[in-house]
Amino acid sequence: MYTITLADGTKLTKLELNGNNYVAPGLIEDSLFEGNLGTITISDGTSTETYEDMVLVQNTTYDGKTSWFILSEKPPQEKEKEALNAEITALQLALVEVYETLLGGM
Repeated sequence: MYTITLADGTKLTKLELNGNNYVAPGLIEDSLFEGNLGTITISDGTSTETYEDMVLVQNTTYDGKTSWFILSEKPPQEKEKEALNAEITALQLALVEVYETLLGGM
């Protein structure tokens, strides 16, 4: 059995591993994972691994009784894209500030 501890401390317990799917008894909503995969730990009862920047690849419910979900490390391309988008946003905010300063001086 596996236990996954999410970034906010939420523990998903009694998980089975089927291929790359974690199988959880009961239903798990996607919203539980949103913003909650920055640092997680996965334990099989013997060893524990810590992961950074995970993503939810898939979350499927079968028979309304179990959730099958896949977590994966965020690909380097996605990290680069996020960093670039953050830089673009910072530049946009700086331009707005300069524009407003110039307009205020008129």
